[in-house]
Amino acid sequence: MPDSSPASAKQPVKKPRIPVVFWLLLTMSLSLVMGTVLLSNDMKHLKAVGHYFGFDLLPEEVKLPPPKALPRPMPPATFKLPLHAVEAPVVQAASAFLRTWRISGPAMCAALRDAGIQTGDWAATSFNADTYECFFEHSGKREKDQLPNSTFVIVRGDGAGTINNMRVKIINPQTDQIGQLDPGILRIFEIMLQQPQWLDFHEALSAIKNLRDVKEDGFGASISFTHEGLNAGHYNFTLSLDATSGPQKRTRSYFSDRRWLRAPDPMLEIEREPPESKPESPGAEAPAASQEQHP
Repeated sequence: MPDSSPASAKQPVKKPRIPVVFWLLLTMSLSLVMGTVLLSNDMKHLKAVGHYFGFDLLPEEVKLPPPKALPRPMPPATFKLPLHAVEAPVVQAASAFLRTWRISGPAMCAALRDAGIQTGDWAATSFNADTYECFFEHSGKREKDQLPNSTFVIVRGDGAGTINNMRVKIINPQTDQIGQLDPGILRIFEIMLQQPQWLDFHEALSAIKNLRDVKEDGFGASISFTHEGLNAGHYNFTLSLDATSGPQKRTRSYFSDRRWLRAPDPMLEIEREPPESKPESPGAEAPAASQEQHP
């Protein structure tokens, strides 16, 4: 008889159990595959999955416009100095400041006439057609207690109107109680010193007013007022413009009218300006109109 004991009974076969490590490795492998697929091709698949479920995982970056290019800086300006500006000055070619007449001969004669000194017109002299002048001469009568007095004024230059010199000779001039020159005669010297607009001869007019000798010069111009030693009461005045030193002569030669256009006479420019017309008031003719209506 068969053995029916429990020991001989057949036991069920147990299924093999998969270890946990296997599942971990499988999960990691699938995650790597899925991550590779989703992140490949610039994450195109990941964006598609997000768009499918209605949310945007990776919003598009706002691209800023490229910065404007800065303007190209201009090249630095270059200047070339002439050679004579950096070389040592040559003594033989040195020049000097030299003043010029700021008034023409005809304008000077007109200024004297306006002041009451009746000079003639600017005209050529009888002894030289290249020399022009205007002059004034007055001789007083001999009084009982006074010597005869006289005044001689001359402005001399050339045909272009350039003045060479101005001279005055007074003999036994009238003076006041303190010995100062008569204002009528002093006016001649005031005009001759004011019109050229040379303001550096400060002491000349005061010396002339008191009949004192004076000599001044500067920048090519010279002024002198002296009395004659052998003739008491005789006084000579000279105002001239003459280049005497070498540098002054070189300056005058360089700026001569043969090389440059002549500068316009500033006094003539002033005379050409029309006088300013005053505007008439709106009611200026109103009284006249009312008078015509109501005589």
